[in-house]
Amino acid sequence: MKRITFLAAIAATMLSACNTVREKALPQISGKAGEVVLVVEDQVWKSTADTILNILSADVDGLNQSEPMFDVVRIPASAFTEIFQRHRNIISCRIAADSAANIKVAQDLWATPQTVVQIVAPSAQAFEQLFSDNRDKITALLLKAEQDRIIKNYATFPDREVMSKLERSASVTMTIPKGYTYDMDTSCTLDGDTCHFIWISHETPEISQGLFVYYYRYTDTLMLTRNSLMAMRNLMCKRFVGGPSDGSYMTTVAFEDVTTFRSYNRRGRYTAELRGLWETHGDFMGGPFVSLTQYDEKRGRIVTVDGFVYAGKKDKRNYMRQVEAIMSTMKFAE
Repeated sequence: MKRITFLAAIAATMLSACNTVREKALPQISGKAGEVVLVVEDQVWKSTADTILNILSADVDGLNQSEPMFDVVRIPASAFTEIFQRHRNIISCRIAADSAANIKVAQDLWATPQTVVQIVAPSAQAFEQLFSDNRDKITALLLKAEQDRIIKNYATFPDREVMSKLERSASVTMTIPKGYTYDMDTSCTLDGDTCHFIWISHETPEISQGLFVYYYRYTDTLMLTRNSLMAMRNLMCKRFVGGPSDGSYMTTVAFEDVTTFRSYNRRGRYTAELRGLWETHGDFMGGPFVSLTQYDEKRGRIVTVDGFVYAGKKDKRNYMRQVEAIMSTMKFAE
């Protein structure tokens, strides 16, 4: 029977004292963000490459250009030397005719913080089927590992001033790293009620990474539907997010196959997510965005955290993952 076993705790699990000592003894991981080293023998790779690459290198949703979910570096076992053993993400496949098909996951085998997926199968065909059957679990595990590394790095170098301003103004906490600035904090009126808009950004000559935090009074559950959230995003952006030319402003690409909606439970709270593309009305700028919206029962309000990237023709996958990592730390202050 096929099975998948997760051996090591994820990063959020408290490490024991002995694990902490071991972590200090391990070297730091190597490799670029989004890379995966795949250890598969040549003969197995010839028959399974299309399936594996269609999973690991599938296009990232919500970007305005084609970019793979992961950059795959495929090597045979004979090439799996120390330089590759220190890589951040490793998937290794071993074919053993007398073995049952299974997947095991380990953390920090050769470096830290490292994620290693070990797959054993009796044949190349069984390996391909096992990988395909567990595609969502494998990709989710690797994406979570990438996000956890970003969060850990940002928590090491936080901008406490920006974080304090956000918490004081919005009763929202997020781990925001140095390099971001607190650009706007303003109130507005919406149907006779007060709403609030905050803009935090990281700017370079070629790249913009932005975070909007806005909140307004809750009245009914229809406020958490796709159409309501799209309308509110466009209203806030038109009022506060001007473009480079006179009269231009940020807006949302409305097509459902471009900007998508889903809802799920996040830390015990209903969460509505919009993901897709923004564009500039009256100009030519655009890029990807994602927004997370929750109901704050304690304060009777709807709160949205919206992250976007502008990077011209540059790849945007990793910049969006950085913004999403910050957003993933969002909590309502007690």
